[in-house]
Amino acid sequence: MEILKREQIGNNMFFNTVNDSRFKTMKMSVSAYLPLKKETASQNALLCDILTRSCKEYNTLAILEKKLLSLYGASLSSYVKKEGDLQVLTIAVSGLDDRYAFDDTKISSELAEILCKIIFEPNVLNDEFTQRDFKQSLRQLLDTIDSDFNEKRVYAVSRCVEIMNANSPAGIKRYGDKESAEKVTAKDLYSAWQNLLKTARFEIMYVGEGDSPSALNIFKNKFESIERNPEKLCTETFKSVGNVKEVIEEMELSQSKLVMGFETGVSADDDNYYAMMLLSAILGGTPSAKLFTNVREKQSLCYYCISRYYRRKGYIIVESGVEGENLEKAKNAILNEVNELTSGNITDFEIESAKLAMINGYKSITDTVTGIETWYLTRILDNKVDTPEETAKKINVITKDQLLELAKNIKLDTVYMLKNKD
Repeated sequence: MEILKREQIGNNMFFNTVNDSRFKTMKMSVSAYLPLKKETASQNALLCDILTRSCKEYNTLAILEKKLLSLYGASLSSYVKKEGDLQVLTIAVSGLDDRYAFDDTKISSELAEILCKIIFEPNVLNDEFTQRDFKQSLRQLLDTIDSDFNEKRVYAVSRCVEIMNANSPAGIKRYGDKESAEKVTAKDLYSAWQNLLKTARFEIMYVGEGDSPSALNIFKNKFESIERNPEKLCTETFKSVGNVKEVIEEMELSQSKLVMGFETGVSADDDNYYAMMLLSAILGGTPSAKLFTNVREKQSLCYYCISRYYRRKGYIIVESGVEGENLEKAKNAILNEVNELTSGNITDFEIESAKLAMINGYKSITDTVTGIETWYLTRILDNKVDTPEETAKKINVITKDQLLELAKNIKLDTVYMLKNKD
């Protein structure tokens, strides 16, 4: 069983280790947690990308990549996520585990040094990032924002979440918006970088069987030189604010989208969230789920119809692809299946099938270093950090009575339709 070991290395800074000897590779990542704000979302997203392009020692992307190749083909990546009301910036390196280096090179220490140089010693001049790196990162961010808009399934879910969370940071997109991004300057990014080092919560994750203590010391020594004043981080459980919101937008589409948001009252800080995850799976998370079986297969109203439980905020999103003329029928069919759930019409077969599917999914999570890293990074904000095996056990012992009682709290908040122009 993979066990997470946590050690505090500074003010709101933690080094997390999962020792696992099954892999020939290792992965190390630095994640910065910040409050998600409209005025800084695009700046932070740009910062996450530009830091991976160059630093003072490796001042072009080509030089940096050459250095990584010399370390048995190590790779560098970055990504931006949204965790409830928080924005998460992650920079990660993957490489060969120390045990397999031919010349006794401490690859883990080398990669830790590279990460520190990227984060603490960026290529800046006169309190701003270079125009070359800034323009490349801005172009990349704008392309990413455009691609999210052009992928209508992603766009529709994003719009539903935005409408549900109109008065909450969770309604802000993880990359911000195009208008805000275009206003950011290279000097703004320098200020964002300084703010990141001073105020963010840092979680460093090490997965592998290399020399993690040396990597820990490298990060600890670097962070000790930084003046810290971390911001308070919190995410409020979603609560519906009134009548059901229904929004219809029209675009030129080949397939209409229907997305519906439901309040549950249960988030990751609640002991009942395991049961709510199971309820979401029973509703639309497996091939035997109510939505798949009845709305898609029996009634043929959707190309796809699934539900996802957003544990940090505590709501369920049902998303589907529908022919325009079937939007109302699909909405009513989905509401009927949700009503079946909330009325207690859940069969033993549905429960056991959902449990089996979830438990099988947990078994595969630890098959890769990235799977392990992702699992723990999404759970470190919880009061308890369970292993996949522990979560599977908790899912397996949930009773039907627990589900029936919890299902009563699910209620519709938002209906969003993206339909083809007539």
